[in-house]
Amino acid sequence: MAGRAHGIRVGKVKGGQILVVALAAPLSAACGDGAGPPPWADLSSLPSLEILQEGPSRPLRTPTPCTVTRIVDGDTLDCAPVGRIRLIGIDAPERGQHPFGLQATAALTTLAPVGSRLLAEFDVQVRDRYGRTLAYLWTDNFMVNWAMVRLGFAMIATYPPNVQYVERLKDAQTAAREEGRGFWGGGGFLCSPADYRAGRCR
Repeated sequence: MAGRAHGIRVGKVKGGQILVVALAAPLSAACGDGAGPPPWADLSSLPSLEILQEGPSRPLRTPTPCTVTRIVDGDTLDCAPVGRIRLIGIDAPERGQHPFGLQATAALTTLAPVGSRLLAEFDVQVRDRYGRTLAYLWTDNFMVNWAMVRLGFAMIATYPPNVQYVERLKDAQTAAREEGRGFWGGGGFLCSPADYRAGRCR
């Protein structure tokens, strides 16, 4: 499979099961700029179905179905009819953080591709100051927010009162960091997204 970028693709198969297979698209198509191999390019670091099943498996609150219409970046997407959703509890590299921002966007696109039907679960605070809906997004078998952290493509970012899954997200980050997954193994978090936005590192 030389010359191809390898990652995870999550999709439904019969019986509502989740299938994880290798991506076959060229990296330039995934990241948009031919920036070089993403953190998951090494086949030995491919996430497995078992890893995705380590996390929470179903919402605690009654969720709202929605269909992904656009991926904005690594922690924000549009999901109709809910609208723009900011994923609760995580912070992914900004798009300007080259090349990690585009790679985080590609990772979220893999986990929640355009056209996929997801479930949006809300916490105590439903909207942020920018008017975006705050939610945990679920496939049939795992939480997308948790998966982004566990696979090393996002950091935890806790903003009370939305702390329903904070301990699970903390555990996911600890495991990802110890295993050197995603950006933890490639220097992507030497400048955290929050520090980048504040201009403390570039």
